[in-house]
Amino acid sequence: MNRPITIYGDGKQVRDVLFVKDLIRIYDTFLNSKVPYGVFNTGGGNKKTLSLLELLDILEATTGKRSQLSFAEWRPSDQKVYISNISKAKRKLGWEPEIEPREGVIKLVEWIKKNKKIFS
Repeated sequence: MNRPITIYGDGKQVRDVLFVKDLIRIYDTFLNSKVPYGVFNTGGGNKKTLSLLELLDILEATTGKRSQLSFAEWRPSDQKVYISNISKAKRKLGWEPEIEPREGVIKLVEWIKKNKKIFS
């Protein structure tokens, strides 16, 4: 969208990422299981992670554009790494995310290109 981006910290902070189709799939898996109830952490887990800098690299490779970046001080309470523990979902439901972060970002970019008017 050609807007500048401010990164708080060094951009190496890591998050697990989950594409919406994998989220819907865990809902369906739970509803169709014999598990009567439960609370399950849902996220990308330790195999589906990205740093902010890696995300920007994927965006550049996908769009051919690099956003204007500025860096600011870390914000209080920012976590440098957050990864959901999804082991219970895997153990009880046989679920784990399938869509790789790169693939999910590319799909998101394609969707945004088709729906630019929403962001104007």
